[in-house]
Amino acid sequence: MRWDGAPAERRRGGAAAMPDPSAAQFSARERFDGAVRAAGPGLADILWRVVCAGEGLGPAERALGWPSRAGKLVLGLALDRVADWYRVG
Repeated sequence: MRWDGAPAERRRGGAAAMPDPSAAQFSARERFDGAVRAAGPGLADILWRVVCAGEGLGPAERALGWPSRAGKLVLGLALDRVADWYRVG
């Protein structure tokens, strides 16, 4: 997993501003941790498995011991909370 920050903006003359890599990585990690915290306990599990680990919804439900189709509802709630945290939508 990469913790790079957002792409550098181009300055006048075409040269890209080079941010401090450690600060950019720290900032990206803080944003990620904040998004997971915003999802909340119980919702972050399915969010992590599906969004971050790339696990399918069915296998994630089985691994968590949830009934079929419960993951879709819970993942939707988690994504709504993350969108609110990022102020999207």
